[in-house]
Amino acid sequence: MNKFKETIKPALEFLKDKRVQNIIVVILFLATLFIGINIRTQDLPNLIDKTTGDYTPLALDPYYFLRVSETLHDNNGVLPAVDTMRYQALNSTWTDEILPQSTLFLHKIISVISPDSTIRFANVLNPVIFFALGLIVFFFLVLLITKNKWIATISSFILTIIPPYLYRTLAGFSDHEAIGMFAFFLALISFAWGMVYLEKKKKTYVKSGLYGLIAGFMTIFAIAAWGGGAKFLFMIFPLAYIVIWFIKDNKSLWNRTLFYGTWVFGVLIFTPLFGYSILNILKSYMLNLAGILTLFVLGYSLIETIILKSKLTPKIIQEKKEISSFILVTLIGGIFYQIVVGNVFHMIGSLLNSLLYPFGTGRVGLTVAENKQPYLTELIGQVGKTVFYTFLIGCFIVGGKLANGIRNKKYRYLFTASFAFFIIGILASRTSDTSIFNGENFISKALFFLSFLAIAISSVYIYRKSDWTVDMRWVFIAAWMIPMLLSVRSAIRVFFAIVPFISMMVPIAIFETAKWGRKNKDDLLKTFSIILVLFVTVMLIFVSVGFYKSDVYQAKVQTPSYNTDWQNAMSWVRANTQQNAIFLHWWDYGYWVQTGGERPTLTDGGHFNGYWDHLVGRYVLTTPYPETAKSFMKTQNISYLLIDPTDIGKYSAFSSIADDLEISDRASWLPTFVSDISQTQETRTETIRIYQGGTYIDSDIRYKENGTDIFLPKGKAAILGVILTKSKDGVYSQPIGVFGYNNKQYRIPLKKLSTMDKYYEFNEGIEGTVHIYPNVYSSAGGQKIDSEGALMYFSEKTQDSLIAQLYVMNDPENRYSELELVHEESQYPLTFYYGGFSGPIKIYKVHTEEMDNILTHEEFKAVDGEYGELDDLQFIKN
Repeated sequence: MNKFKETIKPALEFLKDKRVQNIIVVILFLATLFIGINIRTQDLPNLIDKTTGDYTPLALDPYYFLRVSETLHDNNGVLPAVDTMRYQALNSTWTDEILPQSTLFLHKIISVISPDSTIRFANVLNPVIFFALGLIVFFFLVLLITKNKWIATISSFILTIIPPYLYRTLAGFSDHEAIGMFAFFLALISFAWGMVYLEKKKKTYVKSGLYGLIAGFMTIFAIAAWGGGAKFLFMIFPLAYIVIWFIKDNKSLWNRTLFYGTWVFGVLIFTPLFGYSILNILKSYMLNLAGILTLFVLGYSLIETIILKSKLTPKIIQEKKEISSFILVTLIGGIFYQIVVGNVFHMIGSLLNSLLYPFGTGRVGLTVAENKQPYLTELIGQVGKTVFYTFLIGCFIVGGKLANGIRNKKYRYLFTASFAFFIIGILASRTSDTSIFNGENFISKALFFLSFLAIAISSVYIYRKSDWTVDMRWVFIAAWMIPMLLSVRSAIRVFFAIVPFISMMVPIAIFETAKWGRKNKDDLLKTFSIILVLFVTVMLIFVSVGFYKSDVYQAKVQTPSYNTDWQNAMSWVRANTQQNAIFLHWWDYGYWVQTGGERPTLTDGGHFNGYWDHLVGRYVLTTPYPETAKSFMKTQNISYLLIDPTDIGKYSAFSSIADDLEISDRASWLPTFVSDISQTQETRTETIRIYQGGTYIDSDIRYKENGTDIFLPKGKAAILGVILTKSKDGVYSQPIGVFGYNNKQYRIPLKKLSTMDKYYEFNEGIEGTVHIYPNVYSSAGGQKIDSEGALMYFSEKTQDSLIAQLYVMNDPENRYSELELVHEESQYPLTFYYGGFSGPIKIYKVHTEEMDNILTHEEFKAVDGEYGELDDLQFIKN
């Protein structure tokens, strides 16, 4: 054994050399950087628009930023006053974010190396470039906070391969997230750097102010890069600062106040450099719910500094400086808020509600898939159990580190326990939709708010009872942690911004556990810590291999959501429509039409006016009254209506937005039932098919059968299938809906039936329509087509909607004679069901000149209004 030790001693001595360690760290980090870039460029060959031969973005929103970049390029770096490609009636403006300018800058650099490269190539590379730059800054940020180069290296590697951080940094995902995180890390490191300086014994007012101004500039840069991500900064910085303020002595108060004040001042004075107004930044980031602490903390520190430093301050106020400062800043701040923003009491109520529902409860926002409020299980599913529970241990360790600074040891356990309860309360109060803690019931909300109450009461109590000193770095980590934990319950899209913190906390947990084990005098605990660290390390190695393989596969198979059908359809649009032709569709496709089709649209994913999403949903797509759709199109001067096959699946989203204010008269969905051809029943005169499925009904059903009243309640009863009979002559009998409620089945006839070329209407039964279309299924001999194998069910709510009548059933009653189908685009020659509805993109020419009897209404151009308030307008001339 001694011989072995002597043999490896030179190697160990070599590895202990700091220069050697630094070289190893640099090599490992460069390898990580290479791996990250290599993974994120795997999809480049897939990002080609087959109609132009040029590169095309990966996702939806990047098309908007691409168009802005191209407009800047075509106009010598200057944008027109109004964006005429969107919301023309509202004179919409352009984005203030710097992403388009960054693409132009990259294009100039790339053009030096490759003169033939296009803006679109620079556009698809943009997220990869800023991923790399962001990773470099992230490394130094973690190094500054932890003072451990190995933690910084491992954190960077985890962030590179962790799945939630992949998609939005892939080549082609040219949205603001990649550049936004680069700027976010710059802002964090600049503020943390300033706080580190304030820890020094020797400091000057000039340098304190300079650090504040640098942090302010980086913060406004973060806002210009990605306003959504930057909002976290106005939670993290005030929280870190005020905690340090309370636990430090009264020395250097003016230095700390100057640093924080110049940060706030710097944000505001540098605002015009990025094209923002100071008032807008003030309202959007410092006086909104997320940033309300910003000015409160500034006012508090300034008032308390004056109280302590002024010789005129009464002794009793100096002795009660905290409560005096709190009362004064609350009064002054409340009056200021009331004058500048609005009702301060309403703000308090909204603040509490925003903790539970960070993205609000509005119709439009919550129907966007990425804004869906997630459950804890979804985060665990994305990062894996090993990473999540290691991260959780790291969060508990942060609490322990904060508690270690409490001089009175008996209070350390109190704070550690309350801090752990605080973490669990935030995370576990919205575990899953099937859990008792589903985030919606009383016990979930009680756990959530009790955890806040526990940490607040214990912190104030301990602060009053004992001295408390903590290393600034742990305070900063805690301040970063709290908004991240709260964001777990905000929106799925925010997972992207959370995972950098998770990536940092995983190695922190491992290194701190190992450090604790080395220092522990108990052999059993020391052994346990060693085993735990080794076990977690081995598990993380296996997890990392899995992450890497998954990332490479996911990157390789990624293709643009602007698929071949859309590329061909927009090629047709460019070639066959006038340049000023306005397109109407659900908002999802606005950027594609604007950038790919080079035509203006009424709405898009920017939601410049969210109220119009309701108008399009209610008075066009789901309307049972053709005259309302025609009036809307005529008023808005619509040239073409475009309907995408995915609108069938999205019907539940836009119909919920289309609902009336007080009653649910549109919210529904379009289910498909499938018939197994092997179960078809043949008789001498007819064929009987059973279409099976199952979905709850969207409205109450009342029907009388043989003198017996049948009542089926909405949301409790379900339609389980449809029975359809066809004679040998090809004539259909009335369809029979099979409904279920309270373990009983009811067979009720439906009034209408549609096939690919015929339309039937029956006198008896309940309102409802079934549409028969082909089903593609797999068999031993390969895929086969059953021409009558699928059946789409339309309830009374949906059967007369424009989507059902015009798109699915091809206008069987000629309700929309003024809409001419001028183009269909699909890679398949027919509409069919194969695990979901598959059909063509349809483009209709809107002949408003033929709508002589249709009235126009300027109310359709209103920027806001109540849901459903235009129902009573007259749409047809008398």
